Amino acid sequence: MRKNIFNIKKLDLCILYTTLIFFILINFIYFYLNLTESIKVSNYAYNELFINYQAGFIRRGLLGEVIWQLNNIFSIDPRIFSTLFFFSIYLAQIFLFIYIFKKYLVSKLIFFTVIFSPSLLLFHIYTPELFFLKDGIIKLVFLIHAFVFYHFIYKNNDRKRYFQYLRFFIIPLLFITILVHEYQVFSLSLHFLISLGSIKEKKEINKIFKNYIPLVIPVIFILFFFGNQLQFDNLSEILKKFDVELNPYLGGGIYHYIGGFYKWHFFYFSYRDFVNLFLSFILSVLIFYMLFNYLLEKKIVFFSSKYQSKYLFFFIPVIIPFLLTSDHGRNLSFLSFYLVTFFIILNLNTKKLTNLIDLISKDHLKKYMLFVFIFFYVFMWKLDQLAGFGLQGKPNDIFQSSLFAEFIKFIKFLYNYIDMNVLDLPEINL
Repeated sequence: MRKNIFNIKKLDLCILYTTLIFFILINFIYFYLNLTESIKVSNYAYNELFINYQAGFIRRGLLGEVIWQLNNIFSIDPRIFSTLFFFSIYLAQIFLFIYIFKKYLVSKLIFFTVIFSPSLLLFHIYTPELFFLKDGIIKLVFLIHAFVFYHFIYKNNDRKRYFQYLRFFIIPLLFITILVHEYQVFSLSLHFLISLGSIKEKKEINKIFKNYIPLVIPVIFILFFFGNQLQFDNLSEILKKFDVELNPYLGGGIYHYIGGFYKWHFFYFSYRDFVNLFLSFILSVLIFYMLFNYLLEKKIVFFSSKYQSKYLFFFIPVIIPFLLTSDHGRNLSFLSFYLVTFFIILNLNTKKLTNLIDLISKDHLKKYMLFVFIFFYVFMWKLDQLAGFGLQGKPNDIFQSSLFAEFIKFIKFLYNYIDMNVLDLPEINL
């Protein structure tokens, strides 16, 4: 019998394909809206794409230099290139994540909770103005490394091929991504954590260290070329041809971030903002930590190597951005994405997981409570860029219609698209 691409039974395959189609469609809608400029995007996210090396070497400049050269040499419209580029990034994220996560289909409750979490694959959908945020690139690189580990270590136990891909593909990819955005530096410890899963003896840790040493070079670059006011002024003048206005933080350096931290957290931050942030942390990070930690304790999930057992220490660098920025929803999404991706590449005893699910199913109260919670989790809250932070006193709340709202948007989009491009539909007057 011919195997399907996911090598799973028909019912699970149907669920996977339906999930894939859903994510492709919803991402295509926002791709189309961004391509036709029919949706409001964050000036910060889009304009930051244009930071380049025309005023000297500077952090976050690599992608902008590519955009500049493509426009200068081939007259490629930056908007078209950027929209296609990020659409491809999100599609790759979807396929890789679902491919790795498919083994959890033995528990539909876990599968749907994770797949439709507002902090993971749907984060940029619920905050569409951040479509062009470079975070998507960093998350994809982490997923690519997870996929390489999953394929060569988890499935085939081929350590030699894994180290070849690590040395000649993952490390160069990390090198490049650090030059795209310095946030990549904070996740290097997690890439190292993934690599630890490939070793059995302590002396092999040095082998991993040697592979990661070249990444010191781009880290030094961004420390020494963090950006100054002169570069900011020159680059702002150069980018007038694209009608782009850069964020002043580019010229202010680290002092601007420190000042911003004080202003955001001690001047504007209120009790309501704290409650939203606290609940966002619980729903986006703590819930997944508790779930997978429980599976670890029950030996349903287990590490590929004993050197991964202290995994929480490797997450400490990821917390640093929380001290420098106000967009905590973005940082929580990063933390959630890293945590879940790390957990799903661990070894899974599907038989034990199935037994656990059967045991829960026999307890009707627990079963129905879980259904109610998952319904709430998927449809009735969302993680936005600020995690409910009402910037400058503006009201904001994480408890809003999420997936329901996207279904309504899809129906409206479909109606308008058909009406404008296919045939005249009856006018709806409300």
